Amino acid sequence: MPRFDLVIVGGGLASARAIKSFRESGGEGSIGLISKDSTLPYHRPPLSKKFLRGETDDEPLVEDQTFYADNGVEVMLETEVSSVDVRDRAVQLDSDRVEYRKLLLATGAWPRRLAVPGADLENVFTLRTVANSKAIREAAANTERAVIVGAGFIGMEVAASLRQIGKAVSQIHLGRWLFDRLGVEQLSDELAALYESNGVQLVLGNEVEAFHGNGRLEAVTTKNGRRVEADLAVVGIGVDPVTDFLDGSGIELENGVIVNERFETNIPDVFAVGDIANFFDPLFQRRRRIEHWSNANYQGTEVGKVLAGADGGFDTVSTFFTEVFGITIKVFGDARRDATVVVQGSLNDREMYALYGDENEEVIGALSVGQSENIEELLKQQIAAHAPLPSKVD
Repeated sequence: MPRFDLVIVGGGLASARAIKSFRESGGEGSIGLISKDSTLPYHRPPLSKKFLRGETDDEPLVEDQTFYADNGVEVMLETEVSSVDVRDRAVQLDSDRVEYRKLLLATGAWPRRLAVPGADLENVFTLRTVANSKAIREAAANTERAVIVGAGFIGMEVAASLRQIGKAVSQIHLGRWLFDRLGVEQLSDELAALYESNGVQLVLGNEVEAFHGNGRLEAVTTKNGRRVEADLAVVGIGVDPVTDFLDGSGIELENGVIVNERFETNIPDVFAVGDIANFFDPLFQRRRRIEHWSNANYQGTEVGKVLAGADGGFDTVSTFFTEVFGITIKVFGDARRDATVVVQGSLNDREMYALYGDENEEVIGALSVGQSENIEELLKQQIAAHAPLPSKVD
């Protein structure tokens, strides 16, 4: 039975960052990296942007193969963990068990699929992996009409990318706002105008009833009777944390894996980071789960320190970003949908920011478009200081 001092389950950015930080912090011993993906850990943002558009053919690896060899990591790709035995400190594979001294869970999240007729037709995709992005890119090369379902980060980015490579794009979204989770009506309205000016047909306040086709997608119908001709569809309606293999393990689960600010679970020597970590944020004194590149990058680095016995843990103003039609939108802190929002500037002018306030009228989050690094740092400082929310931004 193989045994490692550190076993990492999941092959994403957080895992690669954890390995690098662990070694740099003096962590010693053997490391086993188990991933059901067929590719070494990679960056996901390009999968809906440059990589999808064919602007690069290079897989966006976090580190190349030599990194893992140089750091004494045994990489097990296309390998899935079916269960975890915390009593015997082992993870169960299909035909083997792997023992650990410490265990890091970083399995990420998986896209939700629509439970409607035709969802399994050819050319109906979700986007999470390099393989998904390649498949969408290849399908787009032989199709002209695309439907994007959802107007969150993946849906908005894919819609923009497919339009930029010349596809006719329709975007169907159950809500009436684009990026509605950000809760900024002005931003949504200006984004809608931007998308429509770039040729995206928006179908808002509507829901997919079925995908149609004889083996391959030909059209999408909505519940209000609208029919959209399409030979390619990408569904981006959110993700769920991958934790099913932990059922019955004794590891506490609730909307992911419950961890403290040092990424420790309720089981000694078992840790979790990234998309699956429902972590305690000391800044807001509550639990959060964040599904973005910046969080995986930061948490992976911090947990590597903790695993090596150094100081580390969650102690930052969280950050995430998106880019559509050449415009980068950054979000800091806790941009809750139910927050009070004060806006300055306009997306139309490529210069805008917003402050989010809680029930105590304290700043808990901010949004930035076209702002300098100095301004963005000031926004984060206001969040960290729980500054009073102004009635308007000067």
